[in-house]
Amino acid sequence: MLKKGDPMIEQLMVKDYILFDYALIDFNTGLSVITGETGAGKSLLIDAISYLCGDRISSNIIRNGKEKCILQIVFSRPCQSICDQLEEDGFEIEDLIIVQRTIHKNGKSTVKLNRMNTTLSYIRSLMHQLMDIHSQMDTYQLMDEEVQLNLLDQYAKCTELKEKVKETYRIYNKDKKEYEKAKNETFSDDELDYITSCINEIQEMNIAENELETLQNQIKQANSFQKNIDDYNHAIYLLDCENGIIEKVYELNKILSKNSIFNQNVESEYFQLDALNEDLKHQRDQYQNEQFDIDALQEREYQIRKCFRKYGGSYSSMKNLYDSYMKKVDLILHRQDVFEKLEKKMSQSKKNYNLYADKLHHQRLSVIPSLCEKVEAHCKDLMLENARFKIDLNKKCDSSNGYDQVQFMVSMNPGQPFSLLKKSASGGELSRLMLALKVVFQADSTIETILFDEIDTGVSGKVAYAMGNKMHTLSKRYQVLCITHLASVACWADRHYRVYKETKEENTTTFIEELNKEQSIEELAVMATGNKDRQAIESARELKKRAHHG
Repeated sequence: MLKKGDPMIEQLMVKDYILFDYALIDFNTGLSVITGETGAGKSLLIDAISYLCGDRISSNIIRNGKEKCILQIVFSRPCQSICDQLEEDGFEIEDLIIVQRTIHKNGKSTVKLNRMNTTLSYIRSLMHQLMDIHSQMDTYQLMDEEVQLNLLDQYAKCTELKEKVKETYRIYNKDKKEYEKAKNETFSDDELDYITSCINEIQEMNIAENELETLQNQIKQANSFQKNIDDYNHAIYLLDCENGIIEKVYELNKILSKNSIFNQNVESEYFQLDALNEDLKHQRDQYQNEQFDIDALQEREYQIRKCFRKYGGSYSSMKNLYDSYMKKVDLILHRQDVFEKLEKKMSQSKKNYNLYADKLHHQRLSVIPSLCEKVEAHCKDLMLENARFKIDLNKKCDSSNGYDQVQFMVSMNPGQPFSLLKKSASGGELSRLMLALKVVFQADSTIETILFDEIDTGVSGKVAYAMGNKMHTLSKRYQVLCITHLASVACWADRHYRVYKETKEENTTTFIEELNKEQSIEELAVMATGNKDRQAIESARELKKRAHHG
């Protein structure tokens, strides 16, 4: 059963959304089933949840006549790892996770997480950890070999090993391309002369990494030099010129000293001014000696910029080009030695790749027997008693996912040979097989909420009843939401919601309501027979009783 720390959908709210004026749906644990007539708007709710998971909105979803649409979903009981992630990313930590998306008529939209603005990419990353939405399209995607490979790897728990394979393949692929390029590359004497002249030019320039920036600062200082010199000269002139400040203070001191009526003098001020004058002259001379030659600086800047323009536009581009030229010269002059070095390097990186690719292959191989056994067991529960399931691993070309080609193979009837999934299973069989796989793979997932959107298409009767049973079993461990049009699936619901629409004065509105026990039985009767007469009601009651009490 779900426990504290297992996040689940607690509430969904839509306002001015397509056919909905306003709907607030409270969910709980177990199996929640949503039913309603075709076109009533059942799948609109799954779409709303998808938009709140970060899906792109490809059409206008604002109710006619309204300025904006608001969608909101609330998750309860966020686990510690998600709380830690949210806190690290600067979001407020609460007992609830609230995601709200507002879409305006002018095309602008906002998305908020716990009342703080965020991005759709962040929401997608978060929601991927909280729920899994499964539709009919996902069932058919099961036939894609890449999807099959990812499912197998999920079951085999080889995430870290796959990262090793990916990284070693990247290195091997780079070394391989470098070797093949060197092997196929040819040079003429003219090309060698050109490359050599470029190397010589770059070496002669001898440009330091941050030299251009340093030059620009020095030129800026040199341009302010003349103003500083002018200020020094002006200050010295005021002090030391004929009849200047020092001379006037000297005359003043003589007058004050000769006559006894004055009881003070400015002798100390005179000597201070004379010392200031000498200090300013010394500072000016020292400043002049330290100044850069602005002409030389500007010429060096011009030459560096010219060199950069010729070799890529920046120091790093020039350096990369220089390194590639040096490699080419080394390749031309020492061709055989270079080939041997590159071949050795490629061989070693291939060896490293094979080491991890082999480990990945064996880890995949080791889980296949138990995986097939579990899938077949669940198939039997879904009335695929004769179904056999196996996974073929065939070696293909090297890739970042290893060298395995994964193919899901099935035999649906006695005596029928194994063949590819897309060639063997009908739509109804494929839906059941996907449900069996979902149960197996979900067991090792951290996701606690699963949404099924009409995956029972193509089945009916006992088969649909078995699928409902399987989803109900799944709901004992996870929160399961299911949209269905079949009474034999809906009868398994712990909570039953009905979507319906009403038209008044050419205005159509969709509503959703949670049904009580009797209302649920009436809805099952209508779903099964198209009416709710006494016989239909009794049959629906018996179906509900059998599902929940055996």
